[in-house]
Amino acid sequence: MQYTAAMQNPNYQIASLQQQQYSLPAHSLQDRVVMISGATGGLGTALSRACASAGATVVLASRKVRKLEKLYDVIDALGTAQPAMVPLEQDKAGPAEYAEIADMLEREFGRIDALVHTSAELGTPTPQMAIEHTEWVRVMNVNLTSARLLSLYCLPLLSQSTLGSMVFTLDYKPTAYWGSYGISKQALQGFMHMLSDEHDSKLDQQGYPVLAINGYDPGPMRTPLRRRAFPGELEGETVPPEERLGPLLSLLNRTDRSLTGVALAREQAA
Repeated sequence: MQYTAAMQNPNYQIASLQQQQYSLPAHSLQDRVVMISGATGGLGTALSRACASAGATVVLASRKVRKLEKLYDVIDALGTAQPAMVPLEQDKAGPAEYAEIADMLEREFGRIDALVHTSAELGTPTPQMAIEHTEWVRVMNVNLTSARLLSLYCLPLLSQSTLGSMVFTLDYKPTAYWGSYGISKQALQGFMHMLSDEHDSKLDQQGYPVLAINGYDPGPMRTPLRRRAFPGELEGETVPPEERLGPLLSLLNRTDRSLTGVALAREQAA
């Protein structure tokens, strides 16, 4: 089910045409470290390639090691900065695992310049009464708890950047049958706004936020998660994730340095 304009999240800001059409200039991320959770997913893979093509050192985090290794080879073959690979079982990991990742990133890079959360677990689209508790825990761990812990442990590393950015991938699903996924995504947006509020008073010498914390809802895309949610949908009914990267890349690269605490979205079809 797609929501109509009348059901648009009131906390969303529709991305401008410039943001929608934005692409990273060549070498614009040279010498910058970008960590992407859920890197082997549809959006994560497209984002990883775009950032690496612009010169970034991309830290690829995902649950499935074989997929990570394949993506690593693809990114490495681009011939820009050598990527890094972080296996992370987000459905099971606790504070100790995230502390270890943060320690590794500090040893290897000293900082990270951007953290983008693209991980997502769909679970079963079903009424609330039908959700198994084990599934609820798994979906919440991947979509919300992991994003929270990774964000908190990476905050000191992001604070070492002169242009720090954190972006959460959002998805507004407030209607029936979206199960634990729908609730986790609304909670994730709440966490994003709260975390941004807690940091918006920390400004650089030019008066801009030291760390920008924003969200982006790309809308329907041709991804594995979308196929699981809408198995009867024809491939041509949605666009590939590469066509929805513009606002996300704009947030990541901080084309508007004053922007923080904003949830960007593309206009949704009725």
